[in-house]
Amino acid sequence: MPRKAQVFLTFDVEDPVTPASDDAVVWLADLLREKGVSAAFFVTGDKARALVGRRRLDVIEALRGHDIGYHTNHHSTHPTVAEYLESYGWADGVAEVVRRERSGADLIRDLSGQQLCGFATAGTSWGPQVPGALADLNIPAHVHSFSRTGGSHNPHWYAGALCFARSEAIGPVEDDLQDPARFADLIGRLPQIIRRAARSQDRVLHLYIGHPTIFVNQEFWDGLNYASGRNPEPGTDLAAPPPRSSASTRTMLNNLAQLVDAVRAVPEAEFVALSDLVASRRTTPAFPQGWFATALSEAAGPDIRTTSRLLSPAQLLYTLCRAIQGEDVDRAGPGGEVLGPVEHPEPAEQADHPTWLDDKQLRKVAESVCRTVAATGALPTLARTDGIAVPVATLYGSLLDLVTRRPVDTLSSLPGRMPLSARTELPPIADEISEHYARRVRRWMHRPDLNVTELTRLTRAQTWSLRAAVAA
Repeated sequence: MPRKAQVFLTFDVEDPVTPASDDAVVWLADLLREKGVSAAFFVTGDKARALVGRRRLDVIEALRGHDIGYHTNHHSTHPTVAEYLESYGWADGVAEVVRRERSGADLIRDLSGQQLCGFATAGTSWGPQVPGALADLNIPAHVHSFSRTGGSHNPHWYAGALCFARSEAIGPVEDDLQDPARFADLIGRLPQIIRRAARSQDRVLHLYIGHPTIFVNQEFWDGLNYASGRNPEPGTDLAAPPPRSSASTRTMLNNLAQLVDAVRAVPEAEFVALSDLVASRRTTPAFPQGWFATALSEAAGPDIRTTSRLLSPAQLLYTLCRAIQGEDVDRAGPGGEVLGPVEHPEPAEQADHPTWLDDKQLRKVAESVCRTVAATGALPTLARTDGIAVPVATLYGSLLDLVTRRPVDTLSSLPGRMPLSARTELPPIADEISEHYARRVRRWMHRPDLNVTELTRLTRAQTWSLRAAVAA
């Protein structure tokens, strides 16, 4: 029996302008239902309101049997997600996401009578506070996240949420469905893509089909109306994109049907509903006796590693500090999710620190970390005690050095002094994620003067919270 890739399909349902895009949703939902495939349709609040206004609740009815997700309240209308988060820090940014997005999410839940399967990033507009807000929005996962673990883990945990990396999705496939040469190339590559996914640790393959509006229109509705910060006056009619010919629409639908058949023809593939995939990855991992030693061995090395299937670096540092406080962590378990540092250190505080800590200082430093996590759910930037401010990366690396030299179960009886050595502040993946984010976010859907300095800082800091998601 070959290992199978778990293939899931997604669509972004966002066009409130053209009534034909409503029909496209129905056609796509019906086509896939006839094929026995359940896809995930991520709907915007504005699209849901347009369906109500046009009396097209048959579109929502057509989605029964499929997963329904959330695709932001207003998508490309300014301020977009990144624009409204531009000047916020962590806690106030999370609160702002909840304030702006709750009404759209609640409307879609009410119309569909379904729980939402996830939150899909709108275009390139994102901030790390979005996954941080999902628990408050009662949304179990985040699709098209800019996060990734660096270990080809998809899905993964980031900022306290189960996330699927934008970089790991294949698509949008709509670009291939309308071009014969590109479609033939995709069909030719598909068996290799599936087999590669089946051999991976996570066996997940995300086929991002795209947007129902592109099945009936030649361009995107939002680029015509909102590019580069443009915001039409409320009440004015939005420009409609030029329609696609009915023959071209039929070609795209037929090619999608062929794509489904081509996936089914590969023995290593199986279609799964996104909601089932999310449920299997949101289970609490098992922590058998000795799990702490295993987690420490996974973390050993010169860099802050994010590929553990047990703990994020933030969770592991918190667990180490609890062990220093005398807690039997092997029995108690690691506790809940822990965020990366979200605070700004005081400008007057320097990252300078002594070359070692005595046992009393180390206990106090560990206590300060535990106190901050208990109060905020996040690591401090600097662990402070008696006028000493130790960067958490230095504390983390120094503690890992310590436990490699002595048995794990003796952390409650510390040496007279522990050497401190400077460490890189963040996991190496932080540079890759922030570069990808900064490059992508500069595209058409934002004001040209958008400043993502603080969003990038928080994005980088939350790489401390990364870990792979474990399947049930």
